[in-house]
Amino acid sequence: MRLHSKVWLWYGRWWAFQIQRGQYVSLGLHVDWGKPYVDLHFGWGILSVGNNPVMGYWQDRTRGSCRGMLRPDTPIL
Repeated sequence: MRLHSKVWLWYGRWWAFQIQRGQYVSLGLHVDWGKPYVDLHFGWGILSVGNNPVMGYWQDRTRGSCRGMLRPDTPIL
């Protein structure tokens, strides 16, 4: 699913994969014990595995850097 001209997202119940083209690339691992999920960042891609990992926290929308994905108030496309 294309969310924006530079953002693509595919997901299921326990996984999500997002590509976000831009000037920044990342490499690393992010673990969130509260949700829980694990993100693997590589280049423009983020592979996330866990409990409904496509849904992010609504607070992340106002941060300068976040993992992307969808927020609870995102309309169904």
